[in-house]
Amino acid sequence: MLKISLTPGEYLTIGDNVVVQLCRSEGGRAYLAVEAPREIPIVRGAVLEREGGQKPACLTDGPRRGHASDFPF
Repeated sequence: MLKISLTPGEYLTIGDNVVVQLCRSEGGRAYLAVEAPREIPIVRGAVLEREGGQKPACLTDGPRRGHASDFPF
């Protein structure tokens, strides 16, 4: 898994047709813009899990509010 830190306005690409941009971050939240073809499903993790999907094993738990980040960046 790639872990990357971005500043607002920076972006990353996935393949030739997916772009993810960090719009802003504030108060422990990141606001992302995702551009992808309609045939690529984009589903928030909470919705996936509520509908019976499994959390991907590669994910780490995010930092808890008021605690230092588990990520090294």
